[in-house]
Amino acid sequence: MDKTMSLSSSMEDYLETIFLISEKEGSARVSDIARKLEIAASSVNEVVNKLSKLKLVEQEKYGPVILTKMGKDYARKISCRHKIIKNFLVNILKVEEEIAEKDACLMEHVVSSVTMERLVDFLVNTNSIDLESSCISELFQMTETKGKISPDSIASLNELVVNDSARIVKITAKGKKKKKLLEMGLIPGTHIKVKGKAPLGDPIELNVKGYNLSLRKKEAAEIYVEVE
Repeated sequence: MDKTMSLSSSMEDYLETIFLISEKEGSARVSDIARKLEIAASSVNEVVNKLSKLKLVEQEKYGPVILTKMGKDYARKISCRHKIIKNFLVNILKVEEEIAEKDACLMEHVVSSVTMERLVDFLVNTNSIDLESSCISELFQMTETKGKISPDSIASLNELVVNDSARIVKITAKGKKKKKLLEMGLIPGTHIKVKGKAPLGDPIELNVKGYNLSLRKKEAAEIYVEVE
């Protein structure tokens, strides 16, 4: 998304609602959006027109509202922030779920990427988030790397040499393998430095956020970084 684009909290709510309805029902009609937000259909039409001009949604006359790729990425990021903030409020602060839902709706629009990174670090380090079903990898892939990476600077972690520094941009491992890497603090957006390599390059010694850890070569091959 264009860095200069900035949506109001209200427009972000519309975008997120369209995303959630589409994920559940396959498409989102104006009547569905109006019902979910408890507002008049005429108000929905007005905002949909604005979102369409920003190339975030598309709509044929009287047809469903369809998110563009850019709109879906934006909405997914908002939805992910909501889930993580609510997780923190409910599971750590023990806020009642109904209150946490309302507060997360407000906070998701104003929290910075720096605060989100610290919050996710805390949830991961205290085993307070379901890494298997959470969207933290996608969140940081979008917030930290959007529009900032040159393809020439991307490499798999096992290609780095001693003293190379880099920033994690993507993890291709799946399931339990991905969960293990995330639990080790290897989250997209995190800065790492290669401290050493054993003969034949296996294992690899890394410094991550001030502590050292070892990775097998196969594990490192499933982590992509931007070399600094």
